[in-house]
Amino acid sequence: MVHFPGERMADLVLSDDDHDFLVSVIGPCHGPELEDYLTGAPTIPGGRRLNLNHPVMDELLGAISAEVHGYMKLDEERDGRARTKPKRGSTAERILAIYKRIEDHLS
Repeated sequence: MVHFPGERMADLVLSDDDHDFLVSVIGPCHGPELEDYLTGAPTIPGGRRLNLNHPVMDELLGAISAEVHGYMKLDEERDGRARTKPKRGSTAERILAIYKRIEDHLS
């Protein structure tokens, strides 16, 4: 496949674990369109393939960002202190890592 300047790479493979995790966090909370997109991602050796040119991609990134923020707020409340980055080993850290993989793949 030849890519032209400014064209997004079309696919990103998430491991089955990361895909299942993303579905569990995003799917039930952000509407059926995103849930259908995630659950409909083709299974390939090594995980699931996400089409990054899909029209819901910006909505998915927004949903992931909202979840990172929400889980960081929960950690802040639980720990009694403000955070500027996710707590090590937290749900927020794991979601943010997936977000960064998508962003890096898009750049």
